[in-house]
Amino acid sequence: MAKVSVIIPAKNAEQTIAKTIEAILNQDTKPLEIIVVDGGSTDRTVEIALEYSNKGVKVMKEPPHEGNIPAIGRNFGAKFAQGDILLFIDPDCIPEKSLITRVLRTLSNPKVGIYSVIVQDGKGTTLSRAWHFLQLQIEYDFAPSRVLAVKRELFERVGGFDETLPTGEDNDFSYRVMNLGYDIVVDKETVVLHDDDHAASLRGIIKLLKWYRIGKRKLVERYPDRFRKYRPSTALYRNHVLPILRAFKEEGFTVGLACILIKALSLIRHI
Repeated sequence: MAKVSVIIPAKNAEQTIAKTIEAILNQDTKPLEIIVVDGGSTDRTVEIALEYSNKGVKVMKEPPHEGNIPAIGRNFGAKFAQGDILLFIDPDCIPEKSLITRVLRTLSNPKVGIYSVIVQDGKGTTLSRAWHFLQLQIEYDFAPSRVLAVKRELFERVGGFDETLPTGEDNDFSYRVMNLGYDIVVDKETVVLHDDDHAASLRGIIKLLKWYRIGKRKLVERYPDRFRKYRPSTALYRNHVLPILRAFKEEGFTVGLACILIKALSLIRHI
């Protein structure tokens, strides 16, 4: 059976890092190793992660660099990983016990290059519920990197994540893998709770949208066919109107209104 190395890039995640590590340690299928890569935390993230060193958790620090670039932490951890499969998971994501089992089952298919899970709301606020509901409605043509597993050989073959991209590195990574003829699997069923403060407030959501926009500029230049400005009206309805209607029906009036607000902000900012 293939062995899985879990890589957790973390920065100032003292509120959630223990939950993530505990969830990985409690998996039905145990990982070969857990590597926490600290990106310059100023809180107790490293201290908390080191408390699990007696359970096999390794803690490393990224090389010095400017800015917040998740790709650096992921690539750095991958250099030291020993597993056949690399499972990247953010430090505010708490997966159900079957995650690694599903990773192994999915990537046993030689046609599949990447497996990814769309995270679900773990905060419970109206805005967080709305944000994550909308994320689940997206028709993904890439594998989001909050929870992403890839065969090590394939990761090395494409050169890992692009460290020049502050965000959108998962789009770019997915497209390069797909260009080699591999499929990606985006799982919306497996439960991974996302305990993220950014999506719990309007200020945080605006910050997320601004951050995503920075990476998208470079992606549009590299992959113009995947980021067309004008889309058919049927796609606009399917991707924007229909998710809001579903939110009102499935999540209630308040969450539905919050979805409208988030959609309006994203369209105004051309996200």
